[in-house]
Amino acid sequence: MSKTYSIGEFAKKTMTTIRTLHYYDEIGILHPSFVSDKGRRYYNDTDIITLQKIISLKFLGYSLEEISELMISSNWDLKESLQYQKQKMLEKKAQIEQMINTLDHALHLVDDNKKIDPSIFIFLIHMIQNEDAQKEWLKTIFEEDKVQQMYLHSDEKQKQIEKSFFELSSKLKDLFGKDPGCTEIQQIIYEYIQLTEEVSGMNFTTLLEDIPENVDDDPWLFPSPFTKEEEEWLAKAFEIYLTKIGVNLYGK
Repeated sequence: MSKTYSIGEFAKKTMTTIRTLHYYDEIGILHPSFVSDKGRRYYNDTDIITLQKIISLKFLGYSLEEISELMISSNWDLKESLQYQKQKMLEKKAQIEQMINTLDHALHLVDDNKKIDPSIFIFLIHMIQNEDAQKEWLKTIFEEDKVQQMYLHSDEKQKQIEKSFFELSSKLKDLFGKDPGCTEIQQIIYEYIQLTEEVSGMNFTTLLEDIPENVDDDPWLFPSPFTKEEEEWLAKAFEIYLTKIGVNLYGK
């Protein structure tokens, strides 16, 4: 004879909360075997088996909606279902690994910086997250081997590049409003260009020449960490520097 348990006894025996049992009853995947006139819920050994099925399917990553469908199905295509679930878990694993990698890079950025400019920080995290999409976009402008070269850096080297970009961008934000042609700002512009050449593996002038005149920037893939006013000021600083080294920015 099947033993009967109050909802409290059943929750304790199955290591489930009463709140969870109420919710499972509400969504229809596990009803109590008996409800008294006073509304008290009671469960039996058969309900234990049902709950074991639910817990097992949850462990495999199935949603409660999917579990509900499986519970009412008289015939599972188990292999197909498990293969689908495995693929979902692999995708989640890849996402988690990407998140861990992004956090690792973020920790490296803030390691020596007590004061962080949020716009630059968010910009760098966004760039890390969208690296694959950026590669595909760049392939519409540059030859594929050049694009691959831009992303051949080791993880440690990439962290150094990100930190250098962060530090240079922070300095420029701090200097915003000063004469864009002053020695201090022009030195940072020089370092910025050196960093760009290091990342791309290309001479900066050649890089500019390879970019088509009618190319449209993608503000989602390549957002700016600078305000509109800062960008206009920076554009003037770059124009001054490039003119000094004999590059006509508008002569293409």
